[in-house]
Amino acid sequence: MKDWFGSLDPRERRILIAGAVVLLAAMLYLLVWEPFMKKTAELEQSNRENQELLTWMEQSAEEAKKLQAKLKINGPTGGDKGQSLLGTIDRTAKTANLGKSVKRVQPDGQSKARVWLENAPFNDTVKWLENLQRQQGIHIVTSVVEKQEESGLVNVRLVLEGLAE
Repeated sequence: MKDWFGSLDPRERRILIAGAVVLLAAMLYLLVWEPFMKKTAELEQSNRENQELLTWMEQSAEEAKKLQAKLKINGPTGGDKGQSLLGTIDRTAKTANLGKSVKRVQPDGQSKARVWLENAPFNDTVKWLENLQRQQGIHIVTSVVEKQEESGLVNVRLVLEGLAE
């Protein structure tokens, strides 16, 4: 190779060296610089998106804290202040057309209750549980739902937790 290069005319050697330098520069650009710049741009975009998400999360956290503080001050919205957890469960179940399905409501400590529903319409049960959570501040601790042979009916065992009185 050295002999071949030495046998070339000086002008051909300069052209060959210049071509090698240009080829090396092009390879460095295509294999190193361009991917580096592309990845940098992607990371900057990701950083902007994450910053926007962080800002939104911080605003949402503040809003959640305000709502939580309001709930502690005012109590659950729509609830009857002073009514017991068992009374609230019984009253709202009757309102949700589940009065006949409620077979047993039993206290479980100061702020929990066990509830048994038999042959309850599934859709009405779900709406009732949503109402308990949203309007009354009563949350589901555990639930067991068993499908019945008749379409749309279920047996449900719940442990519900409300605000301690």
